[in-house]
Amino acid sequence: MQAITIDFNKFVCGDELNGMKADIRLSLKPFINFLTEKIKVEKTAKINFYTYLLEQFSAFPELMDPIPAANVAKYNHLYELIYTALSPIINDEKEQLWALSKPVCPCFHYGTNAFYKVLLDDKKEGLNTDLALPSQKEMQKTMLTTLYNLVLQKFYNFSLGTDQHVIKSIVDHDTQLLKYYKLNIDSRFVEITSTKALPELTLQNVKEYMQDETNSLDTLMTLLPSEMFRVEGISIVSLVDITAEYALESIKNAIISHNQCQIGWSTASISTALKSLVGSDQISFGLLPYLKLNDKVLPYFHEGFQSVIIQQAKLSGVNEAEYSKLVADFVANPRRLIFPEINIEEYSTFPMLKLVAAAGIKSYAIFPLYYNAKLIGCLELYTKDSSAFNGNTLSRIESAFPLLAQLYQNIIVDFNNEITTIVTDKFTALQSSVAWRFNEVAYNYMQSGGWEKDLPVEPVYFEDVHPFYGAIDIRNSSIERNLMIRKDLFAHFEILETALGNLKAVIPEIVEDDFPRQQSSWDHKGFDEISDREIMKTDDYLQHQLPPYLNVLKEVYPEAEGIINEYFELTHQGGKIFENRDNYERSMQTINQAVNKHLDQFNAELQQEHPCYFEKFRTDGVEFDIYLGHSIAPDREFKTDLVADFRLRQLKAIAQITKLTHELKPSLPIPLETTQLIFVYEKIIDISFRIDEQRFDVEGSYNIRYQMVKKRIDKAHIKESSERLTQPGKIAIVYFNGSEADEYMIYIHKLQKQGLLNNQVEYLEVEELQGVEGLKALRVTVAV
Repeated sequence: MQAITIDFNKFVCGDELNGMKADIRLSLKPFINFLTEKIKVEKTAKINFYTYLLEQFSAFPELMDPIPAANVAKYNHLYELIYTALSPIINDEKEQLWALSKPVCPCFHYGTNAFYKVLLDDKKEGLNTDLALPSQKEMQKTMLTTLYNLVLQKFYNFSLGTDQHVIKSIVDHDTQLLKYYKLNIDSRFVEITSTKALPELTLQNVKEYMQDETNSLDTLMTLLPSEMFRVEGISIVSLVDITAEYALESIKNAIISHNQCQIGWSTASISTALKSLVGSDQISFGLLPYLKLNDKVLPYFHEGFQSVIIQQAKLSGVNEAEYSKLVADFVANPRRLIFPEINIEEYSTFPMLKLVAAAGIKSYAIFPLYYNAKLIGCLELYTKDSSAFNGNTLSRIESAFPLLAQLYQNIIVDFNNEITTIVTDKFTALQSSVAWRFNEVAYNYMQSGGWEKDLPVEPVYFEDVHPFYGAIDIRNSSIERNLMIRKDLFAHFEILETALGNLKAVIPEIVEDDFPRQQSSWDHKGFDEISDREIMKTDDYLQHQLPPYLNVLKEVYPEAEGIINEYFELTHQGGKIFENRDNYERSMQTINQAVNKHLDQFNAELQQEHPCYFEKFRTDGVEFDIYLGHSIAPDREFKTDLVADFRLRQLKAIAQITKLTHELKPSLPIPLETTQLIFVYEKIIDISFRIDEQRFDVEGSYNIRYQMVKKRIDKAHIKESSERLTQPGKIAIVYFNGSEADEYMIYIHKLQKQGLLNNQVEYLEVEELQGVEGLKALRVTVAV
């Protein structure tokens, strides 16, 4: 224990009170009173110790008065008794940072060796130069806050609610790392009295005086001037080392405040925090999150996030395949590896140690890190001073594992998001079968700096793929839709004529010629004879031209309001005049939903068989493209019978869809029918992703013929006939060569045996289309 007076007020501003006008005295009387009361209620053996303490204090009757500054050292032995009474007996004094101080003011008179070691320099001749002292204003605010908390608690039973635990940072002499301490103040042995009558205050009216927290002290100094109070007693001060907690908090703050994947990570602060956590600046760390690109581990190389083993491997000329294998082996078999002292005997089992030993590293450890039970990276510890590497070091670092795992997870999420951002910005939302290639392109784009510079991205294409095309269309969809519109317009005009007749009865002067009708076909009896264009004009008239006129009419003729409101009620969106159109849309949506669901199941089935690109297009019905080839799934074997298998599966799926839509027909508001089409193209083609259209398209002038035929066959007729090739209940299989027909007959026979197709098969020629001739077709009837 030591008896050295340190007054921070004098160090900071040269004034013991620092502007404090309250009468503040050092006194042991409150502690003596505390002991007296404890003896009255104590029932344990402690009563003997308390009695002994009172006997020691009673030898100095002058202690009932404040202690003059000149006599403070006279009672050092009593201060030691106070320390003994307030500290756990089994605690080691060398580890306790404890001191006795004047109340309210930061003036220490007595404390443990450990306490003074923190505050004083090595020679104990002055303050530790590494102490970060507060400014005069900050210290004054702290003292006033402490005073008014005591006042409010004593006289008004509430406080300012401010946190009295102050965090201080001090550079450690040995490690040169910052250590953090929490300052705890025990004010149980402080008595405060008022020299004047106090005003009546409640928490509510104090809040009314205070505009905000920034003026709370100014308000209290006005309501309760500090010179009104006398403070006597002692404050017991303790410093608690919270370096470990603060180091973890620093890592947490780095995680919270980071910006994005490759910038914004405060790696220096994380490394410093880890060094503070283990209590040694001789320990270094390797932080290595495991990124995944197309299910392959990709070590994260960024400043501050590097593996010392991989670094040394690169410097030693080890090729990438070898050190990537090290990572892959560790990912496959993650475990803790700890080498307190690296020796030659371990090289044969762990060749990687030879790499780090060559760099002068004496001790090494690697820990796998997990997030939600999933391996996401590793942490390396290494040092050139083996004495710094001990069990205490390793046990301390474990407390950082959850935060480092969160850090790694954030890096991984950011990386994945950046890859996704590039892919969706430059390409589109992708299917898993081809996403791997876009991910590769995105990663190359990110690594090359093209993303930051907004440079063109490399093209994505797949060579030598087999195309499959299919379409399920709503039979006569345009005709059916326009028919429903005509029916609804007829109903609308009937309501309008009734409303007009009622208006004439109420407003005799109104005439039909007053209505804006120049863009409509008022004579709705002849709807069947006018063009679709005129029908659209009429609908626009009823929906957009007429309502504003009727609203004006209501304002001019209030007596017409009821009739016009009734008209609006009968013609509102979704009402009777939209009934036929709504029924058509519901029928079409029901069919398309069923078709889409079945195609999704068909796609899932195909992907299980072999990864392929499957794309649907929404028209009045649904069209779909399938592209199958080794270039789409280079890691998978491309079997010779895959194309035949896909063709059979496609025919079967469309037959099932035909049966499904037929079964839906009785339950539809409008009994719509579907037609089915398959286009067989035996040649392989190349496809590339068109960034401008955000989709795949055929590549090369010869391959464009495939796309051209697709677009023209859906409305084709049978040669020398007015009959459409596609018909309800049937599947039209369009092809060029007889060998394709022979192949498909094999599939047709299989499905006939399964009861999906009838025995009727038609061999047809397709009419000559613009730029396309020589098309033929098989047409089979589905067993519905």
